[in-house]
Amino acid sequence: MANVAFVGTGLLGSAMVQGFLKRGEDVTVWNRTEAKARALESAGAIVAASAAGAVAGADRVHMTLPDDDVVNQIGEGIASRLKAGAVVIDHSTTSPRGANARIERARNSGIKFLHAPVFMSPQMARDAVGLMLVSGPQAVFEEVRGALQKMTGEVWYLGEQGDRAAAYKLFGNSMLFVIAAGVADVFAMAKGLGISPADALEVFSKFQPGSVIKARGDKMARGDFSASFELTMARKDMRLMLEAAGQQPMVVLPAIAQRMDEAITKGHGRDDLGAIAAEVVTAR
Repeated sequence: MANVAFVGTGLLGSAMVQGFLKRGEDVTVWNRTEAKARALESAGAIVAASAAGAVAGADRVHMTLPDDDVVNQIGEGIASRLKAGAVVIDHSTTSPRGANARIERARNSGIKFLHAPVFMSPQMARDAVGLMLVSGPQAVFEEVRGALQKMTGEVWYLGEQGDRAAAYKLFGNSMLFVIAAGVADVFAMAKGLGISPADALEVFSKFQPGSVIKARGDKMARGDFSASFELTMARKDMRLMLEAAGQQPMVVLPAIAQRMDEAITKGHGRDDLGAIAAEVVTAR
């Protein structure tokens, strides 16, 4: 088994470490809040006094850190202590530009580096299921492909373009946020109508809106706004939704209504609902 270092043991990082330990790997951990690293000792992790100390001698270094600034800071601090040939794998959710810059800096410095954000909850990380996105040099990816596959249900290599995994991670998270906001607005309408949140969710046991992402999304990506749900009719439905909520605060539907109004004003009223994206799709 390879010697593994793990830097950043928050909710996701701790769960990944627990997965490594369950699979019999030796893991040295470090976290800025030491207590979070110490909590993993009982499972068999070794706690280092510093990030640099954790990575010394490791064959693979995994990181889950809060943002670009912290990744840059920690990366600079550990660079001189990396074992020759060690691979650094950053699972942090970061900006695409930042990820691309780090991959380029690592390449120029002779450091093997991949960006590998994940769509995994802590429990999924413990159980090694979910999706891992990877960008970076293909030769480096092939070197650790097997190890990454043990961490998750699917590893999706997106190529050497350094910003691609980071971009796709943001795209995916944006849909999670939109779904949460949409559910919040459903609850606002339900409260305005005197229906319980649990009862309001029953409609989604029959109606599965997730398929719309592929079906309507493909048309929108092509700039095809031939109507299957005319925008003016969708705006009428939006009015009914806002009226149903009454005075209840809403998260996302008022902003969508504004975007619909703008698109209708620009002449898209008889086009498909997807024409709310016309400005960004056709401007390229």
